[in-house]
Amino acid sequence: MAMNTPEIPLFPLNTVLFPGMPLHLHIFEPRYKEMVQKCLHEKMEFGILLLHETQLCQVGCTARITQILRQFENGSMDILTEGRRRFRVLDVLNRESYLEAVVEYFDDESEDIPSDLLKKVLNAYQKMIRLQTRGVGAIRGIFDPVHFSFIIASTIDMVLKDRQSLLELTSTTERIRKLDTALLVTMQKLDKQEKLKRVAEMNGHGKHEPEESESEDGE
Repeated sequence: MAMNTPEIPLFPLNTVLFPGMPLHLHIFEPRYKEMVQKCLHEKMEFGILLLHETQLCQVGCTARITQILRQFENGSMDILTEGRRRFRVLDVLNRESYLEAVVEYFDDESEDIPSDLLKKVLNAYQKMIRLQTRGVGAIRGIFDPVHFSFIIASTIDMVLKDRQSLLELTSTTERIRKLDTALLVTMQKLDKQEKLKRVAEMNGHGKHEPEESESEDGE
């Protein structure tokens, strides 16, 4: 891994951003209006760090502004961003109204990932998408396992601490194993919700059956 220590603006948030993940932001604080304007003018990314219980995490992901959705008269704006590169904070700078940091970027380590694990998790993910209305999109053909792992991480419901842990991992295999477990829990919840929904529909239908049998209009 090549050492690269650029300086980037920081935007602490109560969320975890993953590479490739879209994130909508409403910018209203003066310091972050200034930060966004600088990023737009200089075509630079800014770093999103999880701010959890007053504690600022030291590993985050840069965000690239892809679209300005709406601008308001007071200077506030709605923007659409996309996660790009993971980074570690080396030093925090207090030169501007917003925080900046000296960072180093990092990637996953090169490794062979078990094909059976990839297939298992891919099938579980696709099943989850079929049961939900949300998702980044379908995965077709040959795919990059690292990108694949972040797609799942960005769509699955997990507590912030676990999401941060996935972001910090440098082993793709370990991340996918953790996602395999998380997908299992999610699928169990979705299956339970689906069964309860069917029971509720059957109960609702049964409740009105006597009334419907007396009506010539039927349904």
